[in-house]
Amino acid sequence: MTAPAADWRPPQRARCERCERPPVVCVCAHLTPLATRTRVVLLQHPRESRVGVGTARVAHLSLPGSLLRIGLDFAADAEVQAALAGPAPAYVLFPGPAAVDIGELPRDRAITLVVLDGTWWQARKLLRLNPALAALPRVAFTPRRPSEYHRIRRQPAAQCVSTIEALAETLAVLEPDGADFDRLLDPLRALVERQEWFAATVHSQRHRVPLRVRRPSRRARLAEALQAAWPQLVCIQGESNAWPARQAPRPAPEIVHWVAHRVATGETYQALIAPRRGLAPSTPRHIGLAAPLLLAGGTPEGWHQSWRGFIRPGDRLVQWGRYYGELAASTGLPLGGDGAPIDLRAEASQALRRRLGTVDDCLAALDLAPAALGLEGRGGSRLAGLVAALRALREPPAGP
Repeated sequence: MTAPAADWRPPQRARCERCERPPVVCVCAHLTPLATRTRVVLLQHPRESRVGVGTARVAHLSLPGSLLRIGLDFAADAEVQAALAGPAPAYVLFPGPAAVDIGELPRDRAITLVVLDGTWWQARKLLRLNPALAALPRVAFTPRRPSEYHRIRRQPAAQCVSTIEALAETLAVLEPDGADFDRLLDPLRALVERQEWFAATVHSQRHRVPLRVRRPSRRARLAEALQAAWPQLVCIQGESNAWPARQAPRPAPEIVHWVAHRVATGETYQALIAPRRGLAPSTPRHIGLAAPLLLAGGTPEGWHQSWRGFIRPGDRLVQWGRYYGELAASTGLPLGGDGAPIDLRAEASQALRRRLGTVDDCLAALDLAPAALGLEGRGGSRLAGLVAALRALREPPAGP
């Protein structure tokens, strides 16, 4: 028998040259070219380009005047830069406090609409790596109906939609006379129906285990425990005044910002505590709070008293890691609550079967974008991430 060549690779699966999907799930027959005055620029994260049920390419094929680029840094992409610098004003479709509703844009002239394709974490990374994109004015919209995409791919929130659904919504507003872009969704519907058929027939027959009782997964058990304790859960987050390691003598770190959120009721708590050992020069920059604001903070005694007024008997605290909770307790703060605080970093790492360092790692693993809680600084952002992760982990995982 002849030995295989050292560089032998199994033959690749056949794919349609146009939509780049396997022939059995090709959607080309459902594509309808739709001319638009709006110049659509689709910028896709490389990881998203490998997702079999992604919609950016079929959206690009349906919009003849659109531009599709895959990458992380588009500063050297001549076509992207030309589109951004063209005569039509450019906007990036990305929700947030600074975003303007798409309906408020003028409809008497064409615009360039930049759409970032990927998970929320991937889209934020594209903005971070491309200052020219981050500097563009942002627009957002409110979906008129739930996404059909959730039937085959988990969405981080009920209001989230796929890229092609977002374009159908926004172009219906931007184009003259409110043109109907429902035909843009034909390939998505075909894709969803085919994936559902595969899951119901092929996948279920291939993986059926008729005589075996499945034990609930770690994530399912965590979701059940969080659901049971939900009315008592309070998320906490602290920020400290920490001096550089090279500082000699180095003052001990101390809490200067303490925030909390009761998830069942939406109540929030915030305290600023003036540093007792001088303000480290880098602290304001690291924790996102101005030095005068920190220096004008209250006393530890006032912090402890106001915290006693917020915490209730029976509350169960939730934190990401143990550091800030232990640091606060070392100042005499009565953490309160029943039992030891829940370390969601440890619980989520076990439930998701991966090592999670920061709460942003958890949000990326869950494909989530946190909603702002109206609290200041890095502590407010971290607390918002913790709350978003907790809410997602409370939901039972899909499947058996």
